[in-house]
Amino acid sequence: MRHALVQLLRCPRCRKGALRPEAPAPVLLFGPLRCPECRTSYPVAEGVADLVLEPPASTGLQRGLENRWVARSYERYVRPTLQRALLRQPLDPDSEYLLYRSLLGTPDGPVLDLGCGTGLVARRLAREPGFPPVAGQDVSPAMLEEGMAQAREAGATVDFLRAKAPYLPFQDGALGAVLMVDSLHYVEDLGRLMLEVARALRPGGRWVASTYAPPGSASGLLHRRAGLHPRNEATLRAAAGAAGLVRFERVALPPLLVLKAEKASAETLR
Repeated sequence: MRHALVQLLRCPRCRKGALRPEAPAPVLLFGPLRCPECRTSYPVAEGVADLVLEPPASTGLQRGLENRWVARSYERYVRPTLQRALLRQPLDPDSEYLLYRSLLGTPDGPVLDLGCGTGLVARRLAREPGFPPVAGQDVSPAMLEEGMAQAREAGATVDFLRAKAPYLPFQDGALGAVLMVDSLHYVEDLGRLMLEVARALRPGGRWVASTYAPPGSASGLLHRRAGLHPRNEATLRAAAGAAGLVRFERVALPPLLVLKAEKASAETLR
Protein backbone atom coordinates (compact mmCIF):
# COMPACT_ATOMS: atom_id res chain seq x y z
CA MET A 1 0.00 0.00 0.00
CA ARG A 2 1.48 3.30 -1.10
CA HIS A 3 2.14 6.03 1.44
CA ALA A 4 -0.05 8.48 -0.50
CA LEU A 5 -3.08 6.25 0.06
CA VAL A 6 -2.25 5.44 3.69
CA GLN A 7 -2.40 9.17 4.41
CA LEU A 8 -6.05 9.24 3.27
CA LEU A 9 -7.32 6.46 5.53
CA ARG A 10 -9.65 7.05 8.47
CA CYS A 11 -10.26 4.78 11.45
CA PRO A 12 -13.44 2.74 10.87
CA ARG A 13 -13.99 2.34 14.62
CA CYS A 14 -14.05 5.91 15.90
CA ARG A 15 -14.41 7.47 12.42
CA LYS A 16 -12.25 10.37 13.50
CA GLY A 17 -8.57 9.48 13.59
CA ALA A 18 -6.27 9.35 10.58
CA LEU A 19 -4.54 5.96 10.45
CA ARG A 20 -0.77 6.02 10.74
CA PRO A 21 1.95 3.36 10.26
CA GLU A 22 4.63 2.76 12.89
CA ALA A 23 7.25 4.24 10.58
CA PRO A 24 6.78 6.17 7.31
CA ALA A 25 7.74 4.31 4.16
CA PRO A 26 7.03 4.81 0.45
CA VAL A 27 5.21 1.45 0.40
CA LEU A 28 3.72 -0.27 3.43
CA LEU A 29 3.90 -4.06 3.09
CA PHE A 30 3.66 -5.25 6.70
CA GLY A 31 3.01 -3.81 10.12
CA PRO A 32 0.04 -2.28 11.85
CA LEU A 33 -1.84 0.93 11.15
CA ARG A 34 -2.86 2.73 14.32
CA CYS A 35 -5.48 5.31 15.15
CA PRO A 36 -4.17 8.05 17.47
CA GLU A 37 -7.70 8.86 18.62
CA CYS A 38 -9.03 5.49 19.83
CA ARG A 39 -5.74 3.51 19.81
CA THR A 40 -7.19 0.78 17.60
CA SER A 41 -4.62 -1.17 15.57
CA TYR A 42 -5.21 -2.74 12.17
CA PRO A 43 -2.95 -5.36 10.55
CA VAL A 44 -1.29 -4.97 7.17
CA ALA A 45 -0.07 -8.07 5.36
CA GLU A 46 1.53 -8.11 1.91
CA GLY A 47 0.40 -4.54 1.40
CA VAL A 48 -3.30 -5.17 2.19
CA ALA A 49 -4.75 -3.36 5.20
CA ASP A 50 -7.47 -5.27 7.05
CA LEU A 51 -9.90 -2.68 8.39
CA VAL A 52 -12.75 -5.05 9.25
CA LEU A 53 -13.61 -4.61 12.92
CA GLU A 54 -15.51 -7.86 13.43
CA PRO A 55 -15.94 -10.92 11.20
CA PRO A 56 -18.94 -10.06 9.00
CA ALA A 57 -21.93 -12.38 8.96
CA SER A 58 -21.81 -13.37 5.31
CA THR A 59 -24.95 -14.75 3.74
CA GLY A 60 -26.14 -15.84 0.32
CA LEU A 61 -23.91 -15.05 -2.62
CA GLN A 62 -21.43 -13.10 -0.53
CA ARG A 63 -20.57 -16.26 1.40
CA GLY A 64 -19.74 -18.00 -1.86
CA LEU A 65 -17.57 -15.09 -3.00
CA GLU A 66 -15.37 -15.60 0.05
CA ASN A 67 -14.38 -19.06 -1.15
CA ARG A 68 -10.82 -19.22 -2.49
CA TRP A 69 -11.74 -21.49 -5.40
CA VAL A 70 -14.57 -19.18 -6.40
CA ALA A 71 -12.17 -16.23 -6.31
CA ARG A 72 -9.67 -18.00 -8.55
CA SER A 73 -12.31 -18.73 -11.17
CA TYR A 74 -14.25 -15.50 -10.67
CA GLU A 75 -13.23 -13.53 -13.75
CA ARG A 76 -13.33 -16.43 -16.18
CA TYR A 77 -16.42 -18.33 -15.01
CA VAL A 78 -18.24 -16.95 -11.95
CA ARG A 79 -18.66 -13.30 -12.97
CA PRO A 80 -19.91 -14.09 -16.50
CA THR A 81 -22.38 -16.60 -15.04
CA LEU A 82 -23.69 -14.08 -12.50
CA GLN A 83 -24.02 -11.40 -15.15
CA ARG A 84 -26.01 -13.67 -17.43
CA ALA A 85 -28.26 -14.67 -14.54
CA LEU A 86 -28.93 -11.10 -13.38
CA LEU A 87 -28.64 -9.09 -16.59
CA ARG A 88 -29.66 -11.68 -19.23
CA GLN A 89 -27.59 -9.92 -21.94
CA PRO A 90 -24.48 -8.39 -20.32
CA LEU A 91 -22.14 -6.07 -22.18
CA ASP A 92 -18.93 -7.46 -23.58
CA PRO A 93 -15.87 -6.58 -21.43
CA ASP A 94 -14.53 -3.81 -23.67
CA SER A 95 -17.91 -2.10 -24.03
CA GLU A 96 -18.47 -2.37 -20.29
CA TYR A 97 -15.11 -0.81 -19.48
CA LEU A 98 -15.58 1.99 -22.02
CA LEU A 99 -18.93 2.87 -20.45
CA TYR A 100 -17.53 3.10 -16.92
CA ARG A 101 -14.43 4.94 -18.07
CA SER A 102 -16.42 7.57 -19.93
CA LEU A 103 -18.70 8.20 -16.94
CA LEU A 104 -15.72 8.61 -14.57
CA GLY A 105 -14.45 11.54 -16.61
CA THR A 106 -11.16 12.99 -15.35
CA PRO A 107 -10.94 12.27 -11.62
CA ASP A 108 -9.16 14.89 -9.54
CA GLY A 109 -7.79 12.48 -6.97
CA PRO A 110 -7.57 8.79 -6.07
CA VAL A 111 -10.26 6.48 -7.40
CA LEU A 112 -11.86 3.85 -5.16
CA ASP A 113 -13.20 0.68 -6.76
CA LEU A 114 -15.72 -0.25 -4.05
CA GLY A 115 -16.63 -3.92 -4.00
CA CYS A 116 -13.71 -4.48 -6.35
CA GLY A 117 -13.71 -8.28 -6.21
CA THR A 118 -10.56 -9.41 -7.97
CA GLY A 119 -9.88 -5.90 -9.30
CA LEU A 120 -10.81 -6.53 -12.93
CA VAL A 121 -11.71 -2.90 -13.66
CA ALA A 122 -9.25 -1.44 -11.14
CA ARG A 123 -6.31 -3.07 -12.95
CA ARG A 124 -7.31 -1.60 -16.27
CA LEU A 125 -7.77 1.87 -14.80
CA ALA A 126 -4.40 1.67 -13.04
CA ARG A 127 -2.64 0.88 -16.32
CA GLU A 128 -3.92 4.04 -18.00
CA PRO A 129 -1.10 6.60 -18.38
CA GLY A 130 -1.59 9.59 -16.09
CA PHE A 131 -4.57 8.11 -14.28
CA PRO A 132 -4.78 8.90 -10.52
CA PRO A 133 -3.95 6.22 -7.94
CA VAL A 134 -6.48 3.38 -7.80
CA ALA A 135 -7.60 1.63 -4.62
CA GLY A 136 -9.71 -1.51 -4.42
CA GLN A 137 -11.94 -2.22 -1.41
CA ASP A 138 -13.66 -5.53 -0.75
CA VAL A 139 -14.71 -7.56 2.27
CA SER A 140 -13.63 -10.94 0.88
CA PRO A 141 -10.04 -11.96 1.75
CA ALA A 142 -10.10 -14.54 -1.04
CA MET A 143 -11.06 -11.93 -3.64
CA LEU A 144 -8.37 -9.54 -2.44
CA GLU A 145 -5.73 -12.27 -2.46
CA GLU A 146 -6.62 -13.12 -6.06
CA GLY A 147 -6.75 -9.43 -6.92
CA MET A 148 -3.21 -8.91 -5.65
CA ALA A 149 -1.96 -11.84 -7.72
CA GLN A 150 -3.75 -10.62 -10.85
CA ALA A 151 -2.44 -7.07 -10.41
CA ARG A 152 1.15 -8.30 -10.05
CA GLU A 153 0.80 -10.44 -13.16
CA ALA A 154 -0.65 -7.52 -15.13
CA GLY A 155 1.96 -5.04 -13.90
CA ALA A 156 -0.78 -2.80 -12.48
CA THR A 157 -0.37 -0.86 -9.23
CA VAL A 158 -3.60 -1.13 -7.24
CA ASP A 159 -3.77 -0.53 -3.48
CA PHE A 160 -6.11 -3.13 -1.99
CA LEU A 161 -7.75 -2.93 1.42
CA ARG A 162 -10.30 -4.99 3.27
CA ALA A 163 -13.28 -3.10 4.64
CA LYS A 164 -17.03 -3.57 4.70
CA ALA A 165 -19.46 -1.18 3.02
CA PRO A 166 -21.48 0.93 3.54
CA TYR A 167 -18.75 2.66 5.56
CA LEU A 168 -15.71 3.94 3.69
CA PRO A 169 -12.43 4.11 5.66
CA PHE A 170 -11.35 7.37 4.04
CA GLN A 171 -11.10 10.91 5.30
CA ASP A 172 -13.53 13.60 4.20
CA GLY A 173 -12.92 14.77 0.64
CA ALA A 174 -10.15 12.25 0.03
CA LEU A 175 -11.38 10.65 -3.20
CA GLY A 176 -11.67 11.85 -6.77
CA ALA A 177 -14.22 9.16 -7.70
CA VAL A 178 -15.98 6.10 -6.31
CA LEU A 179 -16.73 3.26 -8.72
CA MET A 180 -19.06 0.35 -7.96
CA VAL A 181 -19.11 -2.25 -10.74
CA ASP A 182 -21.79 -4.88 -10.12
CA SER A 183 -21.55 -4.31 -6.36
CA LEU A 184 -24.27 -1.78 -5.49
CA HIS A 185 -26.91 -4.47 -5.03
CA TYR A 186 -24.80 -6.22 -2.38
CA VAL A 187 -25.13 -3.21 -0.03
CA GLU A 188 -28.24 -3.30 2.15
CA ASP A 189 -28.04 0.20 3.68
CA LEU A 190 -28.30 2.40 0.61
CA GLY A 191 -28.84 5.65 2.53
CA ARG A 192 -25.71 5.22 4.64
CA LEU A 193 -23.68 4.23 1.58
CA MET A 194 -24.65 7.38 -0.30
CA LEU A 195 -23.83 9.58 2.71
CA GLU A 196 -20.42 7.94 2.95
CA VAL A 197 -19.77 8.38 -0.77
CA ALA A 198 -20.72 12.06 -0.58
CA ARG A 199 -18.52 12.57 2.48
CA ALA A 200 -15.44 10.91 0.99
CA LEU A 201 -15.66 12.55 -2.44
CA ARG A 202 -13.93 15.78 -3.29
CA PRO A 203 -16.11 18.56 -4.75
CA GLY A 204 -16.86 17.58 -8.33
CA GLY A 205 -15.93 13.96 -7.64
CA ARG A 206 -18.10 11.34 -9.32
CA TRP A 207 -19.91 8.26 -8.12
CA VAL A 208 -20.36 5.68 -10.90
CA ALA A 209 -22.19 2.43 -10.22
CA SER A 210 -24.03 -0.40 -11.91
CA THR A 211 -26.86 -2.58 -10.68
CA TYR A 212 -29.97 -4.23 -12.05
CA ALA A 213 -33.65 -3.37 -11.83
CA PRO A 214 -35.72 -5.29 -9.27
CA PRO A 215 -37.37 -8.46 -10.60
CA GLY A 216 -40.98 -9.37 -9.97
CA SER A 217 -42.25 -10.09 -6.46
CA ALA A 218 -41.91 -13.87 -6.77
CA SER A 219 -38.26 -13.95 -7.81
CA GLY A 220 -37.53 -10.83 -5.77
CA LEU A 221 -37.85 -12.87 -2.57
CA LEU A 222 -35.21 -15.28 -3.85
CA HIS A 223 -32.89 -12.40 -4.62
CA ARG A 224 -33.25 -10.99 -1.10
CA ARG A 225 -32.55 -14.40 0.38
CA ALA A 226 -29.38 -14.48 -1.71
CA GLY A 227 -28.31 -11.21 -0.10
CA LEU A 228 -29.09 -9.03 -3.12
CA HIS A 229 -30.81 -5.63 -2.92
CA PRO A 230 -31.69 -4.32 -6.39
CA ARG A 231 -33.46 -0.93 -6.57
CA ASN A 232 -35.28 0.98 -9.22
CA GLU A 233 -34.08 4.24 -10.72
CA ALA A 234 -36.38 6.43 -8.62
CA THR A 235 -35.08 4.95 -5.37
CA LEU A 236 -31.46 5.38 -6.42
CA ARG A 237 -32.01 8.93 -7.64
CA ALA A 238 -33.71 9.88 -4.37
CA ALA A 239 -30.92 8.36 -2.24
CA ALA A 240 -28.24 10.19 -4.21
CA GLY A 241 -30.10 13.48 -3.92
CA ALA A 242 -30.71 13.03 -0.19
CA ALA A 243 -26.96 12.61 0.31
CA GLY A 244 -26.28 15.85 -1.54
CA LEU A 245 -25.11 14.40 -4.84
CA VAL A 246 -26.14 16.26 -7.99
CA ARG A 247 -26.24 15.74 -11.75
CA PHE A 248 -27.71 12.26 -11.47
CA GLU A 249 -27.71 10.48 -14.83
CA ARG A 250 -28.29 6.91 -15.88
CA VAL A 251 -27.86 4.55 -18.79
CA ALA A 252 -30.69 2.01 -18.91
CA LEU A 253 -30.08 -1.28 -20.70
CA PRO A 254 -32.83 -3.27 -18.96
CA PRO A 255 -32.42 -4.80 -16.54
CA LEU A 256 -28.96 -3.18 -16.28
CA LEU A 257 -28.76 0.29 -14.76
CA VAL A 258 -25.51 2.28 -14.91
CA LEU A 259 -25.55 5.42 -12.79
CA LYS A 260 -23.52 8.59 -12.37
CA ALA A 261 -23.81 11.41 -9.85
CA GLU A 262 -21.34 13.87 -8.45
CA LYS A 263 -20.58 15.92 -5.38
CA ALA A 264 -21.56 19.55 -5.73
CA SER A 265 -18.80 22.00 -6.52
CA ALA A 266 -18.59 25.70 -7.30
CA GLU A 267 -19.06 24.85 -10.96
CA THR A 268 -22.19 22.73 -10.45
CA LEU A 269 -23.77 25.42 -8.24
CA ARG A 270 -23.54 28.11 -10.92
